[in-house]
Amino acid sequence: MKNRNLLATSVGVALIGLGAMATAQAANYVVMTHGNGLSSTQQERIRAAGGTITAHLPQIGVAIVEAGDGFDAAAGAIPGLQSVTRDVTLDWDIAEPDSAPIAAEDFANPPGSGDDDRFYDLQWGNAAVDAAGAWNAGYRGAGATVAVLDSGAYCAHLDIAPNLIGGASFVPGETFCNTSGSSHGTHVAGSILAADNATGTIGVAPEAKLLAVKVLSAATGSGDFAGIIQGMVWAVDNGANVINMSLGVRGGLPRSGPGANELSELINATKRAVQYAGKNEVLVVASAGNDGRDLDHDASTMSFPGQLPGVLTVSALAPEGWAIDPTVDLDPLASYSNYGQSTIHFGAPGGDTRYPGNELCTVGPVTQVCWIFDAVFSTVQVSGGSSFYGWNAGTSMAAPHVAGVAALVYGKHPGIKASQVESILKRSADDVGKPGRDDASGFGRVNAARAVQY
Repeated sequence: MKNRNLLATSVGVALIGLGAMATAQAANYVVMTHGNGLSSTQQERIRAAGGTITAHLPQIGVAIVEAGDGFDAAAGAIPGLQSVTRDVTLDWDIAEPDSAPIAAEDFANPPGSGDDDRFYDLQWGNAAVDAAGAWNAGYRGAGATVAVLDSGAYCAHLDIAPNLIGGASFVPGETFCNTSGSSHGTHVAGSILAADNATGTIGVAPEAKLLAVKVLSAATGSGDFAGIIQGMVWAVDNGANVINMSLGVRGGLPRSGPGANELSELINATKRAVQYAGKNEVLVVASAGNDGRDLDHDASTMSFPGQLPGVLTVSALAPEGWAIDPTVDLDPLASYSNYGQSTIHFGAPGGDTRYPGNELCTVGPVTQVCWIFDAVFSTVQVSGGSSFYGWNAGTSMAAPHVAGVAALVYGKHPGIKASQVESILKRSADDVGKPGRDDASGFGRVNAARAVQY
């Protein structure tokens, strides 16, 4: 992917990449028990060791404890605790859409499509997954709830507010509703479920409901394991059918070397949260990462959370020159996307900026440089809060398309098991790579119209 001022990072327009791990937080520890939760005696011993329990998750046998240096050594002697691990803060690359954000009221309704949402014609991703085919069959996500674990959302956005039913923040000092800072969570949420309301864009499942769960700071882009673990459990306990995690550590988490043992314990705690989701029939979808790595042959690092067991991992697909030729293939692997048959479950529209040149194109009501139209267009916010729209590209943008199709299936089949939803997604996917499961798109590119036929 070219660095085209879209996001001045090595991963182009993706918001999924995490930078190098920052210094571990001084006061947060993730405690795992051998049982379902901390006993009263264990809680007393933790307090005696100088710890304050800030979150107790007996559902998965995990607690979050604030304490000073040396708490892990002191608490390690408490009987019945599997591990006491100092949490790690990860600095995420929260890049923002290129060009001036576009306000819905700036443009008339689009020509061609006949749709009254002004920017529908810019959403080649919906066309790629045939979202309109599902809508025309009467399935729009009603009855399904999607939790977006991300940097929060602009809750007053005209395309987000109609479907927002709640949220929570696991970032100290920040609410889940943003009026400034990162637009990443807002962009992701819009791709999944922007309302069909004659304004802006339309999500894949425009009648699904949203839980906005902040696990990344909208101000700094940082987030820790404790926040992700708590966010997943909260989402399950508050009625989510699908959890979308457009998250990933740039370059992956090291499997060996200094700190690897501690990271392994934090990963194991996160696995418990994923398992809890599965036991409660909640489907977990995550992005594959934007390092262009072959995950089949790179064993030195772990794509996190994409390579956690029980997670559906999504690669990014993208056209080249779609604004010039709308019949161009929409399914090539994006230039930056991680890949690997052992990890990738599905491919989905993620966008790219590899088209050369800087000539202008006009699509619907918008004139811009041609290459930007190959990225994914969705909801964003600007400082101070307002309903705007813009482009991003990355596996962060691909995962929401899968989450949206999953929401359509949950909406059609109340009470369906997560394993059945996964099976439907696999059976209905378009085999766009080599026959069978392949390293670029896994079981195929998801197809909304076919998924709702099951």
